[in-house]
Amino acid sequence: MSASSSQGIHTLLEAEKEASKIVTQAREYRVKRLNNARTDAAAEIATIQERKNRELAEIQQKSVDQEELTQRIQRDTDERMSAIRQEFEQNKQLAVQKLVEAVTTVESSA
Repeated sequence: MSASSSQGIHTLLEAEKEASKIVTQAREYRVKRLNNARTDAAAEIATIQERKNRELAEIQQKSVDQEELTQRIQRDTDERMSAIRQEFEQNKQLAVQKLVEAVTTVESSA
């Protein structure tokens, strides 16, 4: 082997070592980027999930409010209907009596 051949092999070995370092650095950089992307994605998912949970809570609260409103309206309606029925029961005999009087009383027109 000659000195130039030995020098060429040495240069190739050094180039291989340098290429290996570059590949290792690239892999480490890729792993680091993937980990950063996972961390960022997890943070974004947590933010979106928190926002959606707030929206759900608002919708559920509105639903509860509407249920309460519906129940209150139903109670008011029931109370009013009960009062109307009670008034009807109290006044139906008088109304029937007035109708009978109106129908049976003949007024002369002269």
